[in-house]
Amino acid sequence: MCLGAVAWSGVKRLVCGARDSDARQIGFDEGAKPQHWVHELGCRGIEVVRDVCREEAVRVLRAYVGRGGEVYNPRRLGC
Repeated sequence: MCLGAVAWSGVKRLVCGARDSDARQIGFDEGAKPQHWVHELGCRGIEVVRDVCREEAVRVLRAYVGRGGEVYNPRRLGC
C-alpha cells in the first residue's frame, strides 16, 4: 500500500535509508512489491534515492525493535 501511496501522493523524489533486506533481517516484512519498483516509479517521474544514511537507518530499526516496538509481520498472522 505504501508503494501505491507514493505514486498517488504527487511526490517527485523518494529517499530511502534502509533496504528491504535490512528490514527483513531485523524482523519487518514489507510484503510483496514489483521486482523493478525503482524503475517503475522512475517511469512515473519519481526519482528514487537509495541508501541515504543506510547504516544509521538500520540502527534506528534495530533500536525500535530493541525497545519493544511493535513489528507488523503478516506471516506471523498466518497469511
